[in-house]
Amino acid sequence: MKGIYFFWLVFCVTLYWIYYLYNAFLMNLLVALLLCMATFGLKNILLKYLKYEVLAAFFSTVILVLILIVPVVFVFNSLIALIQGADLAGFNTIIDTLKNELLEWSSAIPELQPRLKDALSKISGSEIFSYILNFSSIVGRRSLEFIIDTGFIVVFLFFFYFYGVRLYNYILSLIPFEKQQVQSIFDEVLGVLKVVCYTSVLNVVLQGVSFGIAIAFFGYDGLFFGVLYGFCSLIPVVGGTLVWLPLACYELYLGEYNVALFIALYSMIFIAFVIDNLIKPLIIKVMTTKILKTSLQINEMLIFFAILAGLSAFGFWGIVLGPIITALFIALLRVYKKIIFPFREDFKHYAMKN
Repeated sequence: MKGIYFFWLVFCVTLYWIYYLYNAFLMNLLVALLLCMATFGLKNILLKYLKYEVLAAFFSTVILVLILIVPVVFVFNSLIALIQGADLAGFNTIIDTLKNELLEWSSAIPELQPRLKDALSKISGSEIFSYILNFSSIVGRRSLEFIIDTGFIVVFLFFFYFYGVRLYNYILSLIPFEKQQVQSIFDEVLGVLKVVCYTSVLNVVLQGVSFGIAIAFFGYDGLFFGVLYGFCSLIPVVGGTLVWLPLACYELYLGEYNVALFIALYSMIFIAFVIDNLIKPLIIKVMTTKILKTSLQINEMLIFFAILAGLSAFGFWGIVLGPIITALFIALLRVYKKIIFPFREDFKHYAMKN
């Protein structure tokens, strides 16, 4: 008996040092694991044609890197070129013109004008421009960290593809549940993960394309602003406002009030409300039942609200973590019910009859 206590003591101490040792890589490991789980079907498809595990894992990793990294590099390079080519004097002129326009509009509300004038006096084009430059320098410094993290994620992703089945079987042998119960939990979590990942990608594409096409009619680069809007739509709270608001302000400066109003209303009503709040739940439902054909025992609206809760709690990665935690909890509740209360399977029918 004392041997068991000693074992658990040594095990807990070792587990702590394992955590301490790999703590810096945990998020990279988690991201790679989630990407692998969501796209493991791609690796299985390639394996049918390539026949070798290592080749299937390698090309799966390459395809995923091209899909995810190339758009990021495109946006990053375009933003750098945009900032480098910016004219400070012209930017100051735009800000001053917008401030004067706002003061003229506020003249209709005398109570508001003094407060607005005081607030606008604290805003200057040079301060905003310096803030943008400081932010870009921070991004530049963080870019090295981003490249390193991306490199580790790519390496971990390859090994998860290559050793995925063996790792899954080994973990399966360690869990003190029946194999069928573990499989049901895994299927539930995996199904939710696929739905969330594919829905998020489709939502990004849909919002980016919708904005890119609309903005191209006014002479802007539809490809750049569409891709930029798609990425910004993943940012919690602000989302695509980071893209459409500066463009609307620029159109106000040019005196194109109708264009500015269209950009603002189109972005807020059609993209932010209709696509994100009405179409997105429908996409989740279609993705679940028609495309992935996953028999999830979790409501589509619950997945949608889990995404919102995840964004609030975890930020960007909450898009995936929120639904996964929710699905895992619900799946564990089902296992608990089957183990502890197996005789209550028909309780619902009994209650309905009485």
